Amino acid sequence: MNNIKEEFEKIEIPDELNSRVASGVKQAKREKKKKKGYPNWVMGAVASVMIVGISSTLGGSYIVDATESLLNQIFGAKEKVTEAYPEESSEEISFMEQHIEFAKENLTEEEFTHLSDLYKEQAEIWRGVRAESREPDDQEAARLHEIKGLQFSYENQFALKEAQHLSSYTVTQPTYVPEGYSQTKENFFIKNKGDEPVVTFEYSNGDFGYTTFQQEINQTDDFEYIWNRFENTESYSLNGYEFTFKYSEEKKEKGIRVKAPEKGYKITLLADRLSKREAEKIVLSMLE
Repeated sequence: MNNIKEEFEKIEIPDELNSRVASGVKQAKREKKKKKGYPNWVMGAVASVMIVGISSTLGGSYIVDATESLLNQIFGAKEKVTEAYPEESSEEISFMEQHIEFAKENLTEEEFTHLSDLYKEQAEIWRGVRAESREPDDQEAARLHEIKGLQFSYENQFALKEAQHLSSYTVTQPTYVPEGYSQTKENFFIKNKGDEPVVTFEYSNGDFGYTTFQQEINQTDDFEYIWNRFENTESYSLNGYEFTFKYSEEKKEKGIRVKAPEKGYKITLLADRLSKREAEKIVLSMLE
């Protein structure tokens, strides 16, 4: 595992969805023990770190009635959702309602039916666990981890549309990818109530990789912990934009950030092994 990913583990991101089932067992058992970080129903492309809640004004109220009906269809009653996830706030449940509507609008009928069955099975497992005041056993934990991966395969299809709906800025994707690298994931996460999504794209080349983070220009998030630990900093202008370049000579890691005030967002790139020039080309491709 590369150093950047090791640093992310320190801020409690969920396990990689393609990790071994054994890792999923450990993760699922930890969910009940650790401090609440993100809703247990949140899976796949919906969040790569955590969602603590979102204002209903971001999601819009025009779909509430429709999603209330969808919740009833999937879970039988909204009360069953709160039984399965008693720690989730009303904002988180509201977000779940909106998320389900996005799924229905962007998946085929067969895909949405399968995803709905996964949500229902997931809730049934957690409801049973909550009723008995215990942790998931090995079999339940393994199945919960498997469900995460299956949900991800569906939610990844509409993650960017959902992120754009919740963002005031225009979501952009890198059009330049260095030779040898390929995209492995696209996600968004929302840390605090009232925040806008932080949209991420991950790329890898064997054991090394990089991640781009696009967010509202004045917003900060947990990955600032990584951004601020580099011991070397350089500021300069390029193509009319103000850049900040940070790097660690010892660990061969680097980060680059550019702000676009007129567009209302900033882009941060964190990498294990990547030249400064390549990093610049990547973030510029998201701006231009």
